[in-house]
Amino acid sequence: MKIGGIIDISTVDIPHKSAMVIFTVGCNFKCNFCHNKYLLQPKVGREYEINELINLIKTNELVNGVSITGGEPTLQHDLLELCIEIQKVGKYLSIDTNGSRPEVIKKLTPYINRIALDLKGPLEPEKLKNITGVNVDLKKIKETIEFLNKHQDIDFEIRTTYIESLLNSEDINDIIDLLRNMGFKGSFVLQQYQFSEGVGEEFKQIFSKPEHDLLVNLVKPYKELDLPFSIFLRDEIVGYSIIDKIFD
Repeated sequence: MKIGGIIDISTVDIPHKSAMVIFTVGCNFKCNFCHNKYLLQPKVGREYEINELINLIKTNELVNGVSITGGEPTLQHDLLELCIEIQKVGKYLSIDTNGSRPEVIKKLTPYINRIALDLKGPLEPEKLKNITGVNVDLKKIKETIEFLNKHQDIDFEIRTTYIESLLNSEDINDIIDLLRNMGFKGSFVLQQYQFSEGVGEEFKQIFSKPEHDLLVNLVKPYKELDLPFSIFLRDEIVGYSIIDKIFD
């Protein structure tokens, strides 16, 4: 498996758990705002044998979980094998994905505990092309959501990173409506975009961090709605908080 980096311990990648984070190389999206653009470079990282990764996980007694992120992990041909072996170790396993490869996700579900799906925006072809830099197969994204929504044994999170130059309040409303119409039962997280050096200096003025008050106003209309899913806000002020607590 091609790995671009490993964080031995993180307390922010899986809610309420300490986790080892494994960054896979390569992605089928080309988002200009991506923090991990270095993972798209062909010469980044190195190949790891599955048993090598498992040994690292087994000997890390400080964590009770493993987060596999990227990049897009579902592009790795041996991801299933790794998930099977991690399950044997007994660590809580979370996979980050853009949802574009449901055929892979379906094979993984018996061996994982959590999926965090990055929904880049409302499922509109031109909107998503502007955000991701590629033509996104909307049917694939829907198929992934519909499949995971049937698996109540999987902790299912859908998250959208809010960037003012790419999204607006109507887009968030469209996403909420989409999830409600699909009967989504997991957690929806509105994330604060934060610039990092990995994005590239030339994009610093294009992609700016939205202020806390703006994000609060974006989720406020949904506080009183009777939705089949929970809404969370994730930013530097509240950390990771369900919106009910923000307005208490």
